[in-house]
Amino acid sequence: MNKEKITTWLALLTVGLLAAQALLFLVSWLVTAMRPDTAMHSLLSSEGIRWFFGSFVGNVASPLLVWILVLAMAFSVMADTRLLQDIRHLAALPYRPRFALQFVAFELFLFIVVVVISALVPHAPLLSVTGQLFPSSFSRSLIPMIAFCVILMSVTYGLLSGKMKSWDEAFLSITRGVSRVAPLILVYIVAAELFCSLMYVFGT
Repeated sequence: MNKEKITTWLALLTVGLLAAQALLFLVSWLVTAMRPDTAMHSLLSSEGIRWFFGSFVGNVASPLLVWILVLAMAFSVMADTRLLQDIRHLAALPYRPRFALQFVAFELFLFIVVVVISALVPHAPLLSVTGQLFPSSFSRSLIPMIAFCVILMSVTYGLLSGKMKSWDEAFLSITRGVSRVAPLILVYIVAAELFCSLMYVFGT
């Protein structure tokens, strides 16, 4: 599926979610107006309007949004430097890219060592207070840690191999990932607000 079709499907999904949100406003108001004793909450009541606007930021500010952003940046710079493709064709690479991959391998080794020391040994600082790995600081930060490691390795490879000429180019490559997933971010925001609205309307 090409980029244009994906964008079209995401646009249709967003419109559908917005229509569902509008329908939820109407249905919650009609049901609570006809049955005042119902356990449902109306989104068009004074309380519902205050909740909708007052909790909007909290509804969408979730770890999932952070994961989308950092993973998008990681995949963007990794794709621009063709890191994975060059790893698969290591034997055919000239000296400079092969040296860059060796340095990247050393970075990956250091990352693994730091993770093991910080989370996988007894009394490690990223374990929970009870010594558990899940949930813990390690489990909550696992996705960002992986994303930042990929960003570091990709930027290192790009600069050492000559595929990136400057830090400015690396910076643009990283931030370009956010623009690439902008449609997905919009879908997430609309979907998250609809989900929380459903929880509010049908919650006790």
